[in-house]
Amino acid sequence: MMTLFNKKANQNDRISDLPSNVIDGILGNLRIRDQVRTSILSKKWRYMWTSASQLCFDEHFFESFILLDDDPEPVVSKIITDVLMIRNGPIHKFSICVSADCEFDISTEKLNMWIPFMSRNLTHLKLLNYCTPPDENHMPDILFSCKELTYFKFSSFNLSIPPNFRGFEKLLELHLECVEFDSSALENFMSGCPVLEKLNIGFRLGSNRLVISSPSLKVLVLELHNTKLVCLRKAKNLSDFTLKAFHGRGYIRSSPKIKRFSLTNWGKNSYEDIIHPMLLSRSFSSLEYLKLDDLNLNDKGDILYLVRVLESAPSLIDLVIKQSYKDIDTTKELYRSKELECPRILLQLQTVDVHFRANSQYTTSLIRFILANSPLLKTLTFYCSYNDLGAPMMLNFSKDLLWMERASPKAQVNFRHV
Repeated sequence: MMTLFNKKANQNDRISDLPSNVIDGILGNLRIRDQVRTSILSKKWRYMWTSASQLCFDEHFFESFILLDDDPEPVVSKIITDVLMIRNGPIHKFSICVSADCEFDISTEKLNMWIPFMSRNLTHLKLLNYCTPPDENHMPDILFSCKELTYFKFSSFNLSIPPNFRGFEKLLELHLECVEFDSSALENFMSGCPVLEKLNIGFRLGSNRLVISSPSLKVLVLELHNTKLVCLRKAKNLSDFTLKAFHGRGYIRSSPKIKRFSLTNWGKNSYEDIIHPMLLSRSFSSLEYLKLDDLNLNDKGDILYLVRVLESAPSLIDLVIKQSYKDIDTTKELYRSKELECPRILLQLQTVDVHFRANSQYTTSLIRFILANSPLLKTLTFYCSYNDLGAPMMLNFSKDLLWMERASPKAQVNFRHV
């Protein structure tokens, strides 16, 4: 009878017989609190969480201590330390994310205590400290001992490079958010990352000059504030570039030939202040995908700049345009622009997506230009809302589309309501 019972129990306990890599994958996708809770599943799972190769202390973990009567920082710090001390195996991924509502500082002292537990095997490190200004936190030297890193993301630190830094030879992806640094510090950091492929700089603080000089870099995402000069001359293999320009002039002095480009102009600058027209023919000759977010369709200068971009991108296949949420004035008279009626050819353009809220002054002229000069065009899709446009305006715009000349006999015009 006992043998029969054990056999039946083993058949029901299939979760304990899962392969180790599957178990590690399950634990790796759980928050630390849920990892510990798996200890009640069975006897085999009692200490299995201590061997998980991924540890994540996210916003929910820190927010659960906000209501403590006493200062929660010593309690939270002790829990993280205790968890690291009882680990039974290597830690490959470690992340801490402190939201702005939590009063917890990822200090140099704490990191000097935690990093040695995992520095030898750590490949993925995320330190997000949104509750502390970056000028109050210097990046501790202990972080530069993690030689196996392939992914590194951190926020709210002052980036300083120790004199004995020899680089992260395996680092593939680097994210900097709300980080204070000068251009020389970033250059020194990147010079020690010979295989870096993706760089993301968000809300960068520091000097107004930015030089990206990584030959291995393929993907670059920049969010610029008050930056007056960006030089990408030495990033010769860059193919995917996303730029979000806020206040001040984000002036691109030099850029390699890229295949994908996304630009958001959230400031009061003109597009010429961000990327000078002289760069268009050199940088966009290989461009295949272009996205312009926050384009002012009421501004003739923005529209003509877009046309110059299209003329400079003979390989362009996909175009995405998002109308600006500001400066929409539907009371102005709609008229055709003579500059958009000159015959031009856009050889490769195949798909165009237009997100718009109103039939602005130059919208009709721009669409007419695209349809008349795109012989390979397959689809032109409008993403719009009845609440913004209204039925009468939608009807008039649809009538205009029916009479527009189309260079491509296969071009389809679609409407998607959002």
